[in-house]
Amino acid sequence: MIQRFVKKIIKVGNSAAVILPASFVKEGNLKIGDEVIVETMARYQTAMIKPKTDSYKNSITPEFKEWLDRFTKKYDRLLKKLARTP
Repeated sequence: MIQRFVKKIIKVGNSAAVILPASFVKEGNLKIGDEVIVETMARYQTAMIKPKTDSYKNSITPEFKEWLDRFTKKYDRLLKKLARTP
């Protein structure tokens, strides 16, 4: 389920921060001090926050995901045909 929260970017020292709602932290099984992965796509002005796990190094980048989506769309018929080939 996607939830939307309106938050302000605040200044913290020389950095910027966004305060996460307590409900997001609780429902995400996060706690203060946990490390999280923040994936951003400035082009689309989006950010994704997820817990850091041992498998985080194996995740794909947003750029690769975009390329894969374009490739799959472009070669959809060929890929389906290849999948049926014994």
